[in-house]
Amino acid sequence: MTLTALTMAVLAIGTASAAPATSGLSSTFSACRDNAQGAIEQAACLSAETTLQDQRLNRVYTQLHARLSGDSRTKLVNAQRAWLQSRSRDSELDTALYDNSQVGNLQSGLDDVMRLSARADQLQKYLQLLD
Repeated sequence: MTLTALTMAVLAIGTASAAPATSGLSSTFSACRDNAQGAIEQAACLSAETTLQDQRLNRVYTQLHARLSGDSRTKLVNAQRAWLQSRSRDSELDTALYDNSQVGNLQSGLDDVMRLSARADQLQKYLQLLD
C-alpha cells in the first residue's frame, strides 16, 4: 500500500459521510477528506474539523453550564477538567504509539478530533435531558 493510500485509509476510519454538524463529525469534513489530494490537504481538513469540533464542544459546554446550578454545575466543571486531562494523556499515548510520519500524525489528529466530537455529543445528550 502506498503512503497516499494508507493515509486515505487512516482518514476513512470511523467517520460518517453525512454526519450533521450538531452530532459527530461534520459533512464538511467528509467532503474535504474525500477531495483532499495528499497529506497536506488532509491535515488541513483535520485542522478545520478540529476547530469546528472544539467550537461545538465549547458552545455545548457553555449552554449546559448555564443550565445547571449548585452541585450539578460543580460536577460538570470537575468532569470537564478530568476529560481535558484524559484527552491530554490520550494525546501523549498517541505520540508514543504512532510514529512521527505523516500517516502517524494524521492518525493522531483524527483520534483527537474524534475525542472532541464524542465529548461534544456526550454533553449535548446531557443538555437534551434538561429540555
